[in-house]
Amino acid sequence: MKYLRLSGLLGLLVVLLAVVTDCTSAPKALETESDFTGFITVIHPVGEKGVLGQILVESHSDKLVDKYMVTINDETHIFQQSGVERRQVAFEALETEQRVQLWFTGPVMESFPMQATAQRVVIIETVSTELTHRQLAEYWAPIWWQDTDKDDA
Repeated sequence: MKYLRLSGLLGLLVVLLAVVTDCTSAPKALETESDFTGFITVIHPVGEKGVLGQILVESHSDKLVDKYMVTINDETHIFQQSGVERRQVAFEALETEQRVQLWFTGPVMESFPMQATAQRVVIIETVSTELTHRQLAEYWAPIWWQDTDKDDA
């Protein structure tokens, strides 16, 4: 009789444990902060063995350069984000100089550049408010070349 109660209690404990662990599953990508954000500098289309291609993504922050060679496979979800709207796109939508957010799956090989496989890629639409080098030069050139020694003449 004791063994019957004990096995019943043990079974109830196993069911309760299964329910609790299922309710606390890990958050999905895009519900968490991205693993890396940067700009695409190189794209290598592959198109074989489930691998669509690889992208080299760089970030220049705090005078440090971080680079990731990211593999994009059949299971990678690629999105284009414009404001709050996000739509799924193909590998061909990736272009150099695009700003992207990356979520990795599996191990990250700590080489240089680091190597990882993307679970998700989000292309971020950015409206550049920064002036280009040419625009800055055109703005500052008249000021730089002004004759400041007018009093000496």
